Amino acid sequence: MPQKSDRVQREIEDLLNKLDNFVPEERFISKVKSKRKAEAGPSLLSRMGKTLGRPFRRITLGHVMLAGIALMLTAWLAPGLYGDYARLATLLGLVLAGVAMLLSFMGWDARRTIAGGEVEKRWRGQVIRYDQPTGSNKVRDWFRKRGRR
Repeated sequence: MPQKSDRVQREIEDLLNKLDNFVPEERFISKVKSKRKAEAGPSLLSRMGKTLGRPFRRITLGHVMLAGIALMLTAWLAPGLYGDYARLATLLGLVLAGVAMLLSFMGWDARRTIAGGEVEKRWRGQVIRYDQPTGSNKVRDWFRKRGRR
């Protein structure tokens, strides 16, 4: 019996060693595509998106909502500033504030910016990252998963 278990043990170790050394080969087509992509660099569309989105990186929904409310209040309290466009400024402020509020209710994170990035939390120059989700994040994710079904 001890010989049989030793033989099985050796076979298991051999298989594990083979698995450690095994690296699956990449398909030829995907190699060519990745090589062409690396040589070409980022596409024109992605470069344009980064360039156009750069000024709006730090604008959050809170900023948009405050701008809408400020525009609405100035158009309502001081219509002389806008002249004939006071009504249009009021409507634009209402639309800005309303859309920002609607997006915040639809699950946009408060830290997410308009351009799609997130504002990094920092303390003493160091980036703060919380890897574990909070209870509210778990509940929100659970509702999102159920909504996709």
